[in-house]
Amino acid sequence: MMPTYHCLVCAVDLTADANRVVRHSLQLVQQNRQKLHLIHACEHPITGYGELTGNSHLITESQIRRSIYPYMETLSKHHDIPVKNLHIEFGRPAAVIHALAATLAADLIVIGSHGRSGIRAWLGSTANSVLHGANCDVLTVRIKEN
Repeated sequence: MMPTYHCLVCAVDLTADANRVVRHSLQLVQQNRQKLHLIHACEHPITGYGELTGNSHLITESQIRRSIYPYMETLSKHHDIPVKNLHIEFGRPAAVIHALAATLAADLIVIGSHGRSGIRAWLGSTANSVLHGANCDVLTVRIKEN
């Protein structure tokens, strides 16, 4: 018997693969879009010198949010997910996904995974980091490489 989930955090990237991950998420909440939160996690902006941008990074984060938000809004409209359930967060992706899941008391995180192996897996992946640090269930949706 499939468990009933009351709050899902769905991590999305900026590719067409996000639609597949969202569709799987919606099935798990029986199409109750109020229960589904979409998050796009961004690393903090860095300067050309490889350092955090310091006090000015807030302006840069604002610019990044403005560039990402239209994609997130299109995704939410396409799947009829409330705009209030969209989240664009900065930091290590796994950490910000875990933080949102904790804040919302989510009982499931859904994330796409390319299922890479060998050296690519050794270097780590966001899906792997989310899986191993989560305090709730995690579902990885297999994304096939073209």
